[in-house]
Amino acid sequence: MTRRSAPANRTATRLDPAVRRTMLVAAAARVFEGRDPLGVTIDEVAKAGGVSRSLVYAYFGDRGGLIAAVYRQSLDLFDQELGRALDQELPDQVKLRRLVRRYLLFARDNRAAWDVMLAAGALHHPLVQAARRARIERIARAWGDEPVDRLLARSVVGTLEAGAQDWVDYRDCGLERAIDVLVRVVWEGLSGVSDRKIPAEV
Repeated sequence: MTRRSAPANRTATRLDPAVRRTMLVAAAARVFEGRDPLGVTIDEVAKAGGVSRSLVYAYFGDRGGLIAAVYRQSLDLFDQELGRALDQELPDQVKLRRLVRRYLLFARDNRAAWDVMLAAGALHHPLVQAARRARIERIARAWGDEPVDRLLARSVVGTLEAGAQDWVDYRDCGLERAIDVLVRVVWEGLSGVSDRKIPAEV
């Protein structure tokens, strides 16, 4: 049995590094589902990926690096959604409403990815923080290129993350009602610091 298992092990080690990394990220995402990623061990991910824990360490450095990799995968999926919401040709209030909708729908329809995004947001890992900054800057550019736009974008992201989390946790109001509430909270705050007029109806 030892002789039979050896070729399989050698074959596994010959996988292209990018393919192996992708497989391990997918395995980690499965293990994270329904759990706090910060409570998952490298051993669990190694077992799910059918590799040794040393190989997981070799690819990701530590648990923070592994969480960051899964986070980046989740963020890429979310960024595709944001790209459709942040059309530069639309009025600010329309872009904001689309942004709020994307946050709520993504949190509802991609719960595992959403949980990883929130957990990773509290992780002070360079890759995580760089990815969060990039998303905030992308949202800021949809409104302008002044430093205040970055400040506003970061505040909006914090509000929408908290609001979306509450909505998916309790679901005690409908989607459109939740969107209306968050749009008004965010828009009125924006109008107070950027001289934008509050729309009569959003």
